[in-house]
Amino acid sequence: MLAVAVLALLQATAPDSIHGAGAPTFDVPRIEAEARIDGELDEPAWANAARLTGFHGYQPSDGRPAEERTEVLVWYSATAIHFGIRAYDRFPDQVRATIADRDQIASEDRVTLLLDTFDDARRAFLFAVNPLGVQQDGVRSEGSATAGNPFGGNTDLSPDYQWDSRGRRTEWGWQAEVRIPFKSLRYATGSEQRWGLQILRNVQRTGHEDSWTDALRGSATFLGQSGTMTGLRDLQRGMVIEAQPFITAASSARRDALDRLERGDLESSAGLNARFGFANASIDATINPDFSQVESDVGLVTANERFALFIPEQRPFFLEGIELFGSPNQLVYTRRIVQPVAGGKLTGKWGPWGVAYLNALDDAPGDGRDPLFNILRVRRDVGAGSIVGATLTDRRAGGRANSVAAADARIVFGGKYYVEGQVGGSSSQAGGGADARRDAFWTVAADRTGRSFGFNYSIESFGENFRTEAGFIPRVGIIEAAARNRLTWFGAPGRAVESITAFFGPSYLWREGAIGEGPLEGNEFIYTTFRARGGWQLEGRIARDFADFVPETYTGYTVGTTPGNFVPFEPADGVRGLLGTTLGLQTPVFRHFTAKATVQNGAVPLFAEAAEGRRRRVELELAVRPTTQLRGDVRVVWQRLTRDGDGSEFARTVIPRVRLAYQPTRALFFRVVGQYQADRRAALRDPVSGTPIFADGVPLSAFEGNGLRLEWLASYQPTPGTVAFFGYAVDLTEPDPLALRDLRAQADGLFLKLAYQFRR
Repeated sequence: MLAVAVLALLQATAPDSIHGAGAPTFDVPRIEAEARIDGELDEPAWANAARLTGFHGYQPSDGRPAEERTEVLVWYSATAIHFGIRAYDRFPDQVRATIADRDQIASEDRVTLLLDTFDDARRAFLFAVNPLGVQQDGVRSEGSATAGNPFGGNTDLSPDYQWDSRGRRTEWGWQAEVRIPFKSLRYATGSEQRWGLQILRNVQRTGHEDSWTDALRGSATFLGQSGTMTGLRDLQRGMVIEAQPFITAASSARRDALDRLERGDLESSAGLNARFGFANASIDATINPDFSQVESDVGLVTANERFALFIPEQRPFFLEGIELFGSPNQLVYTRRIVQPVAGGKLTGKWGPWGVAYLNALDDAPGDGRDPLFNILRVRRDVGAGSIVGATLTDRRAGGRANSVAAADARIVFGGKYYVEGQVGGSSSQAGGGADARRDAFWTVAADRTGRSFGFNYSIESFGENFRTEAGFIPRVGIIEAAARNRLTWFGAPGRAVESITAFFGPSYLWREGAIGEGPLEGNEFIYTTFRARGGWQLEGRIARDFADFVPETYTGYTVGTTPGNFVPFEPADGVRGLLGTTLGLQTPVFRHFTAKATVQNGAVPLFAEAAEGRRRRVELELAVRPTTQLRGDVRVVWQRLTRDGDGSEFARTVIPRVRLAYQPTRALFFRVVGQYQADRRAALRDPVSGTPIFADGVPLSAFEGNGLRLEWLASYQPTPGTVAFFGYAVDLTEPDPLALRDLRAQADGLFLKLAYQFRR
């Protein structure tokens, strides 16, 4: 009762509330005081803070008052900005909250603060807390997302900033206290600041997301609908100097030619990460960076894939500021820098100009000399939400060289529309006196992000000789066009079905310069999602695919039974009318678990044999939270490809993955990851005669691989950059899939890292 009385007293003496309707502008009070960050909001400064109220529904439906009441208090001192959060809930015992690892609160109740410190409606710092004060931080950037998607923008949670937060559950919901030092932010130079502010609240019990301002989903920009904070004057920040020296020690073993697990010597190394941060820019450098704490990539199903698959970057040095390198195509893909020796970055914004530059010396095997990367991205803000930009990448190793230059623009107009395009080219030098190979690419897209109707129409072309050794372009020598449309229906408040969304349209791909010859492959599809009250989601997809088998792909292929009886392999022209379906169901975020199941079934082309096949795929995901300190995730993927002619198995993949984390405190956690991957594929054969297929005289035989990877990690990280961790990983194989009887270690590694971040 005392807490309720204090709360009532503070509300009675607080300034008038600032309602979020109409994206208001307000002055932030400057209070020369300090507050103890304990989640109590009981210091006198909070009684004089600006009080933000009047939140609105945003997802699954906008244009309505929020179902739950939220108040956010804000004030600043010379060195930091403070936020106090009161999140009321009609069912406070159902608030979702655990002691999670940093950034791992997507399935929990939380409030997110978006600070657009340059007031350009293009990029904002993100700070979020759950009811126990666990932090999530990163950057949200405006830009195209998926076709016609009403949500737009991109969120990068990789940066970790130094800030303080505490939270606690209450009898009326939960509250939290946040202090963000100005040293952890970048903003425009000048004695007086004008910052954009948007606040989001996620209530997992209902699956709803509320926004402080009455933001509309039918808009080409989300940050452009933020409120504005003024009155920020004479901020004391200065230059931030950070240095993170670290030492590592590792011991690894690998099975040798004599079938012995041979352990190497203990290897130790030291390195340094450094940062010089100014108000509007940052200079980062690294020497001998260490990435041993990065968790292994989630297993991918590669059977029947013809091109490289995209794997997201996870390494901290490259993730910092990576959104500034973004452009309509993936011209910057830092995983191309395999094992850097040293690197440096400059990222910043000067007025309307944004600049991002990366230089790195790699120690990748196979090039003879260490490759040197230089990557530059420059962009300029134009008008309200539009940008123009240029990207330059260069990779050199000995006599080999690859350079890419491109220009792009994104023009926003009419509130709901944008057009986007990029054009560029590459020059590749193979060395040894060979002539450089040059080619071009271009891409154009038009998008409407309406509330009930949206579309994204795009066309792109990549020349046969286009190459990028610093980016990720999986296919060249093609022209691809897609016309994707979206229709959304919103249910009335309180209805069982809150929204129904349908995406539909065709996608076609041609050989470059051969549109008149008809497409090589493509599909027509309709994908529908049903969102029910409480957070239930049902999705369904039906598609009709087709594909041609390009004869050049099978050059050197022969069929036969004896060496003197080989004849050239003659692929079929292609396959048509391949019908496929997908059905998925996702549960709400229950208090102790969340689950999702997806089932796919349908006809597919088997490119390796130039034949028609069938695919059956099941994917199951389960996240459990039995206590506030223990979390677990289970993911199982099963896929089987069969030949349409006789129903025999062509390939099968099974990937179970289990991840357990125990977090006794916000700074200390223990993690175990186990991933098994069982792959097998039959020997290739001619779909007409059934005889074996050879490539350059070598039979394309059956293969099978069964491997288990186990990882253990203990980590103590009291603040970003200061960490001590110890880990062990082992790779095992066995002859029989999923038997778990005759597992034999093929390689393992034991590692230790100690790092401390100095900050001034």
